[in-house]
Amino acid sequence: MILKFTRFAALAVLGMSLSGGILTGCATQTPTEVGSGTAEELYRTAKRSLNQGDFLTAISTFETLGARYPFGSYTQQAQLDIAYAYLKQDEFDNAINAADRFIKLYPRSENIDYAFYIKGVSHFSRGGSVMERIFPRDMAKVNQQWLRNAFTEFDTLVRRFPDSKYAQDSLVRMAYLRDEMARHELITAKFYYQRGAMVAVINRMSYLLEHFDGSRHVPNALALMASAYESLGQTDRQQDTLRVLAATSPEHPALEKLTKG
Repeated sequence: MILKFTRFAALAVLGMSLSGGILTGCATQTPTEVGSGTAEELYRTAKRSLNQGDFLTAISTFETLGARYPFGSYTQQAQLDIAYAYLKQDEFDNAINAADRFIKLYPRSENIDYAFYIKGVSHFSRGGSVMERIFPRDMAKVNQQWLRNAFTEFDTLVRRFPDSKYAQDSLVRMAYLRDEMARHELITAKFYYQRGAMVAVINRMSYLLEHFDGSRHVPNALALMASAYESLGQTDRQQDTLRVLAATSPEHPALEKLTKG
């Protein structure tokens, strides 16, 4: 069964920092002043703010660490933590940029899979709001480019790092995104069908079948395509489509309705 994600569920895996522990709490409105200290001291101070949900102070301290000590393991880790903090602030562009910087600066890092995961969840989370706690988004109606970008990042993670601890979660999200993007195409095609634009229906359903093979919406796409061919008087193509539908979903109600005896 495909899991339905809200933005808050999407952050569940991210809630575990790389060093362990759940990150909770709310951000403050303004960052506190960052003092001096060694790289380790600054990192621990920033991490404390991050764990307390004071994301603005955490970002400011992590950035100070990077400016004062541009090299070293603490600075490398800080770049990932900055990306996470921006994500928790719903500053998705900044989160993606921070993750991209990490990928560029540390291409051989053992944590680079986490950077791709942050990018994927950032795209996935766009357009969300606190109201999702009560009314989850209809993902088929949000900007589909966000979903395509999220899918691409998760796909990159899975292909490059199949043993990553984020790989299985990414696969589940990819399956969910595939279904939601397919549903968007189906909704759009139904809109065209109601207005008699049968060629547009066929084009949309052809795109769905080509790009979202395996989606649970494939049988309905085939049924709608067969109806569009019937309306255009293209009986041979209608029957070909119905044969594919019969092989895909032999119990689909459209088979009895559309097949001409």
